[in-house]
Amino acid sequence: MSQAVVTIRLNGTPYQIGCGPGEEARIEKLGKEIEDILQSLVGSVGQIGEARLLAMAALILADRAGETPQAAPNGKDAAAEALERAADRILALASKLSSH
Repeated sequence: MSQAVVTIRLNGTPYQIGCGPGEEARIEKLGKEIEDILQSLVGSVGQIGEARLLAMAALILADRAGETPQAAPNGKDAAAEALERAADRILALASKLSSH
């Protein structure tokens, strides 16, 4: 199965994200949501470092996912799972950035 690549911008930095074919629009939407959170944080706390901003955004998304109504039998709905995957990706990016 081939993998699509989407470029999203977070705090002005482009990131190429792999995804399944047909998931490009969803990844772009999630990237925009994260960018909106980042810009809100920058407005509140300033440019405190990309890794710290991404970690804070991940915490905000994880908190929102915890507030999502539980709809599916396994205790998670699709939106919560998508947010958790996005938060995992952000934490991985933050980890990479903090190690440089």
